[in-house]
Amino acid sequence: MPMAHPHDVGLRLREDEALALPPRDQLLANAPAQAGGLFLVPRVIE
Repeated sequence: MPMAHPHDVGLRLREDEALALPPRDQLLANAPAQAGGLFLVPRVIE
């Protein structure tokens, strides 16, 4: 069922496009902490 809208408006959708991921080293360069090729995050549950 379409969502109610006061105006006759169509959805503006685009086709899905798969993109290649950058190399792992480039992605991890933005991480504040990393080890062994993984992101390190603070412990949340003790």
